[in-house]
Amino acid sequence: MAGHREPLDEEQRALHDSWDSIALTMGRVALGAVLVWGVCSGLRHGVHATSDTLLTFVADSGRWWAPLALVGVLVVGGLARGLLNRRPGWSQVASDGVDVALHNYHITYEDPADDPRPRYSLPAFRLVLRKAAATLLTLGTGASGGLEGPSVLLGESLGAGLARLTRARSEHTLRTCQLACISAAVATLLNAPFAAALFAIEVVYGNRIVYRKLSYCLFAGIIAYVLNNRFLGFRPIFMAPPHGHTYTLAEYGLTALVAVAVSAPVALAFGLAMKHTRRVVEHVHPVLRGAAGSLCTAAVALGLFYGVGMDPRHVLGMGEHTVARLLAGEGGALSAWWFLLLIVVGKLLTTGFTLQSGGSAGMLIPSMVLGGVSGAATAQVLAATGLVSLDAGLFVVVGIASALVAVVGVPLAAIALVLEVFGSAYGPPAVLACGLTYVLTLRLRVYKEQPRETPAAALGDAGAVPASS
Repeated sequence: MAGHREPLDEEQRALHDSWDSIALTMGRVALGAVLVWGVCSGLRHGVHATSDTLLTFVADSGRWWAPLALVGVLVVGGLARGLLNRRPGWSQVASDGVDVALHNYHITYEDPADDPRPRYSLPAFRLVLRKAAATLLTLGTGASGGLEGPSVLLGESLGAGLARLTRARSEHTLRTCQLACISAAVATLLNAPFAAALFAIEVVYGNRIVYRKLSYCLFAGIIAYVLNNRFLGFRPIFMAPPHGHTYTLAEYGLTALVAVAVSAPVALAFGLAMKHTRRVVEHVHPVLRGAAGSLCTAAVALGLFYGVGMDPRHVLGMGEHTVARLLAGEGGALSAWWFLLLIVVGKLLTTGFTLQSGGSAGMLIPSMVLGGVSGAATAQVLAATGLVSLDAGLFVVVGIASALVAVVGVPLAAIALVLEVFGSAYGPPAVLACGLTYVLTLRLRVYKEQPRETPAAALGDAGAVPASS
C-alpha cells in the first residue's frame, strides 16, 4: 500500500518542514485575509453606493432626463478609464483581472529554482490601488459586470505584497499567500468560505486539488466570513425559496435538460459576445475606447428601457437585482420567456462592451445571472407546454450553478456555492447539473491563463491529486 503513496515533494516539505514555518505561514495568511477583507469590503460598499443609487434613480424617478444622466455618467467614467489606461501600468487593470492574477501566480513556476523574485519584481500594492480605482470608475458608474474578477486580482496582489513585505524567501510560501488571499477575496463577496476556497484552488490549478494549500484557503475564507458576519451582518448573496430534499425522476431529468440547455450555450454566447463587441470598439482610439464602449452599453440598456420597458438594472450593474426577483417569484414581465431572453441578450452585450472597451469588471456574477435567467426562461417555455408543473426557483439555482461551471470551470466550487447559499435541499440537482456541465464544456475556456488540465510545471505541488481522465 505504501507504494501507492506519492512521496513528499519539495513544496510539501517547504510548507511543512517545521511547526515554526506552519505558524508563520498561518500568521501571514491571517493577516492577509484581514487586509483583503478590508479592501474588498470597502470596494464593494463604494460600488454599491454609487451604482445602485444611480440605476435605482433612473428606473424609479420618472424624470425625462434621468436616462441622459445615466449616459453622461457612463461616458465620463469610460473616458476617465481611457485616459488612465494610457498611463504606464494601468493597462494591466483593464478588463476582468483574473488572467493577470493567474499569470502573476504561475510566473514562479517558470523557473525550477525556489525563487519568489519573478513575482516580487511585478507591482503588488500599486496594482491593488489601480485595480480598485478602475473598478470604481467602471462598476460605480453603472456599467455591467461583477466584482469577483477584480477581487481575484486584488487578493493575489495583496498576498504577493504581504509575502514580500514579510520577507518570505520561498516561492512556495509566496504562492500560499497569493492563493489564500484570493480565497479571502471571494469569500468576502460571496459570504461562502468553502466555495471560495474551492474556487481559488480550481481556478488556479484546473483539475487538481492541492489539499495542503486548500487548508490555508479555508482558513483565510473563514476569517473573511467571520469578519463579514461580525461587522457587516450575514447577508447571503441570493435567497432561494424553501425546497424539499426529495426530487422525482422527472425533476432530475429536467435538471439535466437545464444543464444542457444553459451551460454550453451560455459559455459559447459569452465568447461570441466578447468577440463581436471587441470588433465594434477595437478601431476606436484607445483614449476614446472606454467612452465608446460606455456609449454602446448605454444604447443597449436604454433601447430595452424604451422599447419594452425593461428596468436598466436587469442589464446594467452586477445583476443581483434580477436574480433576487426571479428567486422571489416576482411575476409581471419576468414571467415571460421572451422578456427573459431579452435580458440574456442585453446582459451579454452590455458586459461585452464594458470588458472589451477596457472596463474593470468580472465575468463571474454576470455568468451566474445569465445562467439563472436562462434557467428561468427554460422553465417558462416548458410550463407553456402544459405538460409539466415546475418549480422555477429550482431552475434558477441549477442555471446559476451550470453557468458558473461552463464559464469559469469550477464544478466543486459551484456545488459548494449552492449548498452554502441556497441550502442542502438544492444539492442533489446541483451535483447532477454541475457534473454534466463540466463534461460538456471541458474544452471551453474563457480565461486564457486558466489551466483546465494539470500544468506540468506544477506537478510538484504539495498534496496534489490529479483528476482521472
